[in-house]
Amino acid sequence: MAGHPRKRPIWRGASVVLALLSAAASLAGCGGKQPEAAQVLRVGNQRGGTHALMLAAGQLKDMPYKIEWAEFPNAQPLIEAIATNALDLGLVGGPSFLFAYKNDQRLRAIQALSGGTKQEVAGVLVHKNASFANMQDLRGKAIGTTRGSVGHSLLLQALRQSGMKPSDVRISFVAPTEAVAAFASGDLDALAIWVPYLATAVLRHDARVLTYAHRGTSSYLFQVTSESSIKDKRALLEDFSRRYGRAQSWANSHPRQWGEILAKETGLPLDVANYTAEHMRWWPVPIDAQVIESQRVAARDFGTGGPAQNFDIARGFDASLNTDPTAKGKPD
Repeated sequence: MAGHPRKRPIWRGASVVLALLSAAASLAGCGGKQPEAAQVLRVGNQRGGTHALMLAAGQLKDMPYKIEWAEFPNAQPLIEAIATNALDLGLVGGPSFLFAYKNDQRLRAIQALSGGTKQEVAGVLVHKNASFANMQDLRGKAIGTTRGSVGHSLLLQALRQSGMKPSDVRISFVAPTEAVAAFASGDLDALAIWVPYLATAVLRHDARVLTYAHRGTSSYLFQVTSESSIKDKRALLEDFSRRYGRAQSWANSHPRQWGEILAKETGLPLDVANYTAEHMRWWPVPIDAQVIESQRVAARDFGTGGPAQNFDIARGFDASLNTDPTAKGKPD
């Protein structure tokens, strides 16, 4: 059935991902534009993400088009695939979208999900038995994170809240799996990372959360696509976004059921999957002035550690596809 592909292993090399997807995109383009029923929506899936959630919520049933899923370890290679027209859509964090949009302003965010002001999807972690009580105690210490990720954004925010600068610590930019491994081996004093990697560190490597660095404003996820995909597959993108919104709303009230499917689909241990499901609460919200302003603030927060400020982030949003009637207001 369309929308129910078999589980595939996560590709670890971004170059391999892009090469395979680009070849598929070239072949698909040879036949010209197809009727909607025969079209394919190419969707990126980060580990612990979209496919498992929509499958658990029953939102992949009776799909009027085919979905081709591509697995990615994190947001950066996923967005690169969208930018090269090797992928149509993918869910990423706000910081990842900001970094990518700075470099390619053909990208568009078409759906927003808010985590509220008390989101616990990402945090700064330290070893459970370490004496660190706050961010000030991490001066001069080695902290691992992934450049342009929600972990990177959170780390900069946590430093700023503590009156510190990025130069006050030693930041190592590594992929999330490598970051967890380095932390577990003792090569890193701290991690700024997100679930399910955060869950793995806490449950398997004796980590504890030092801070979630709540800033008093909502954190966001965005469904990101490109101008060309909007032009060619608008109806598919709108339908998929609606289905994803319904799936996320279901998951918020059924974390245990989602956790079980997440474990089955991704190979995550059940306790890691359940921890992830319990902490990943997101609500579909309209793309409005508040959402856009939050991203302007986030871009300023990055300062020299993030996107430049000489671009208009508002142009990166297309609210015309964000018509889900369940997207009502924001959680506290």
